Amino acid sequence: MRLPLQQPHYLLLGMLFMFSACSSTSELTVEGNFRPSEVPVDKIVSMIPDYSGELVTLSGKGRAIISEPGNSDRVTIDFATNENRSLLTIQNRIGIEGGQMLVEQDSILIYNRLEKEAQKISIYDGRLTSLNELTSINMLDLINFKVDAGKVNVLQENESSFRLLMNNGLRVIIDGDNGRVQSVEQTIRQNSPYSRIFYESYSELNGYVLPRKITIFSADEHSRVVFLVRSLETNPDRINLEIDIPDNIKIQRL
Repeated sequence: MRLPLQQPHYLLLGMLFMFSACSSTSELTVEGNFRPSEVPVDKIVSMIPDYSGELVTLSGKGRAIISEPGNSDRVTIDFATNENRSLLTIQNRIGIEGGQMLVEQDSILIYNRLEKEAQKISIYDGRLTSLNELTSINMLDLINFKVDAGKVNVLQENESSFRLLMNNGLRVIIDGDNGRVQSVEQTIRQNSPYSRIFYESYSELNGYVLPRKITIFSADEHSRVVFLVRSLETNPDRINLEIDIPDNIKIQRL
């Protein structure tokens, strides 16, 4: 089975949320020497926007701008997500729906409507779709990245930011003034679908401060994708998180 834009390279999605006009930065690095911080970890983590239990569903539509060595392209994606599942519906440039992806905690169900095929793979299996790195991360968690203070090993700071070294190998950098997440970096690459995530251009939507732009780099850092959201709804009353696969199509489990 082949979804639109399947490539031999790993791709990543980022997300660009057009909630309201605000300035954005072009830098994708957080520079400066970090030193040990004496500020209590709990105080810093409490600064980070955490909408657990408040922001429980999202839906929207956007365009993914994909860049990798020797290739660039765009697709349109409708998405819906809650705390457990994410559903993505993919269309090509001329509006033909080519596939749907239903992401759960440990698996991805892929339905290719054009080829009339359905397959179920592990979230760590990138053989079938170039969107695997995005879909291995729950979209609600991606948009509202949260930090557990009990899992912070080391806290560092510089003139403008704090850096949290997590016990799972993540390095999280947050803005020292407002606690907004600036970047997340993987230091342990085993089974990791991404190497780095950069968050930019935060703005408020219905009381939630969320990033307008998220850039995710592939594990080998050769590819990245940005997703421009044209519409977004927070906590919609009803969202569809099921794929309607005809009874005559057998789901292949790989």
